Amino acid sequence: MSKFALFQAASAADKAWMIEIVRIFGDREAGIARFHGRATGEPGSHLRHLYQGYVGTRDAYNAVMRH
Repeated sequence: MSKFALFQAASAADKAWMIEIVRIFGDREAGIARFHGRATGEPGSHLRHLYQGYVGTRDAYNAVMRH
């Protein structure tokens, strides 16, 4: 996968995760929940699935950019 495709995948995963964070925590608390580790979701939850998708694509993109 190209660097650009990985970037697009990571960006899309981040957006999908953030939409779900806002849905669950509301506009005011979403940023705090995300950056204080409260927005990772319970095992098996949709939020956890989106979080893991984001982390996986972010890590893949970062790995490619380090080389």
